[in-house]
Amino acid sequence: MFKKFIYLQWQSFFRAAGVATKLAQKILIGFVWAYFAFVLSGLAFIVFFTIQNDFDLDPLPTVSGFLVYTFVIWVVIRYFIQKMPMVHVLPLLALPFSKKSIVHFGLAKSVISFFNIINLFFFIPFGFILFKEDYSLWGVVSWWVSIGCVILTTNFLNVLLNSQDKLLLIAAVILFGLFGLQYYEIFDITDFSEPIFMAPYHQPSWALVPIALMLFSYRWSFNHFLKKLYLDSNEMHPKNEVQRATELKWLDVFGRTSFFLKNDIRLIVRNKRARMAVWMGFAFLFYGLIFMMDIYDYPVTKVFVGIFVSGGFLFSFGQFVPSWDSSYYPLMMTQNVPYKEYLKSKWWLVVVGTLVSIPLASFYIFFSWESYLAIIAGGIYNIGINAHVVLLSGAYTRTPINLNSMQQAFGDKKSFNLKTVLLVIPKLLLPVFIFYIGVLVHTKLMGYVLIALVGVLGFALRNLVFGWIEKVYQEEKYQTLSAYKQKNI
Repeated sequence: MFKKFIYLQWQSFFRAAGVATKLAQKILIGFVWAYFAFVLSGLAFIVFFTIQNDFDLDPLPTVSGFLVYTFVIWVVIRYFIQKMPMVHVLPLLALPFSKKSIVHFGLAKSVISFFNIINLFFFIPFGFILFKEDYSLWGVVSWWVSIGCVILTTNFLNVLLNSQDKLLLIAAVILFGLFGLQYYEIFDITDFSEPIFMAPYHQPSWALVPIALMLFSYRWSFNHFLKKLYLDSNEMHPKNEVQRATELKWLDVFGRTSFFLKNDIRLIVRNKRARMAVWMGFAFLFYGLIFMMDIYDYPVTKVFVGIFVSGGFLFSFGQFVPSWDSSYYPLMMTQNVPYKEYLKSKWWLVVVGTLVSIPLASFYIFFSWESYLAIIAGGIYNIGINAHVVLLSGAYTRTPINLNSMQQAFGDKKSFNLKTVLLVIPKLLLPVFIFYIGVLVHTKLMGYVLIALVGVLGFALRNLVFGWIEKVYQEEKYQTLSAYKQKNI
């Protein structure tokens, strides 16, 4: 049966429109996989010998203690990015297959996702280093099995929690709460997680616990979707929640732009996918914590941190402008809609998101004043430059978003082309180049000042830039309309 399913998936790929583009995209994704495999494999060696030599600690218990953070983070990341497996098997309901077989296939397909396999590139090299350092063979194998089962458990938990926004928020609060308590030496969760994850190493029979946990989560997911697997099921499609209309009169100060601003705010309030973009923007505030370790203490990393921390909402929401409106974009183009006002509304939205992010990221002061200075400079640059760049890239991405679908928009074939790749240069590489000019001229402080000044210059020239972007949108108008006719399912 599974052989037939795989055959149908293979045929659907090669018979689909734009197969050459999709194939090129798969090849590109392959290179991305290879890159992560190389980085994580190298990271395994760095982590082991850094813990052993620099901190004079036993690497295996130390890593095991921090696995609780790793798995909670994986649950949160999966929720935002990983696609629902059942959405892809809905067409099989019209074919003579049993529902049980379809559900098994959908869950099995979720197992071979990027988020599961990428972990192997760290834990397998880390395990081989343990072998070489004379750790117990059966202990390491048992530890491997346990880690793999916990990873798969997070996969099935994501399937179950996909529609539970409140539970995700609770998990994120707990995660950052535990991190804060440990950072300020109030409560160290690793003292409790370490013996739990080390138990299979000391006694291999304890590996049966995570195996049972994985099987239980799989069975729970199976039963959940078996009951909900109908073409018209609310589980397969988001619920149409009744929302109280709001006039948002306070936005009238923006003039004609307010009409589009109100639509965007209502979109965020009423639609799960738009809300997830906001939550991803919030999650980016903590992106810089990864780079607070000494091994990442380089000026260039602080520049990247400043751009991403302050521009989380800009990148998560702004990258899909105007795709958020793809469902009614053709209708809007038949009206007397001024492109400039429409673009200004999107610009104001991402600018406000950036302005909110800068003070929220003020806790980076506790790490160093330079870190927060980089965030301020990056925020100003995002407002003056990157806010315009994401709008410009929207004219070329042309990724239709079906707001009534649970499928994520990431990775759509229309979102990748040479022009969007080239637009990465002013987003990420240009501020690094500007920073080093300042360093060469004077000091690192001058580098951050120059980044901010470029952002101020971009803000001052916004009307001129808007005029140029408007012309690009008009030139790409009919290609965009054609692309939006192809709906994501």
